[in-house]
Amino acid sequence: MLSRLRLSEGRTVAALLVGIVLGVFAAPIWRLALVHLNQQKYGELTYLCDSAMRAHDLARARAAASPSGNSAELMRSAEIGLIDCQDYDLFQKRLMMLGLRESELGLMRLKAIEENADGLRQVVEAHEIRH
Repeated sequence: MLSRLRLSEGRTVAALLVGIVLGVFAAPIWRLALVHLNQQKYGELTYLCDSAMRAHDLARARAAASPSGNSAELMRSAEIGLIDCQDYDLFQKRLMMLGLRESELGLMRLKAIEENADGLRQVVEAHEIRH
């Protein structure tokens, strides 16, 4: 009877140790998988939101510099474009609910910016020439 009790305790301790090891290693693997599976969509949403925010800032600056009906219309169009930022924010919150931390999301944003670096440089240069 005593040997069965010790065997049972040994199995319990072994199961506990396996559970702890799995718990320690499962979370980083899960987060790595989330980053890998969602990088492309998150990058696209990051780019769209960034573009919408730039367009909104430019429209607001133009409206402030020379108020007119046309600049007001451009401002309204730019505000509608900010819906892309809502999509980005909702997707980001979903990823956080699934377990990603701000550090992983920041890494994903940096990767997205690096992938679109040439395109972003062209956009910035085009806007700088106009101002």
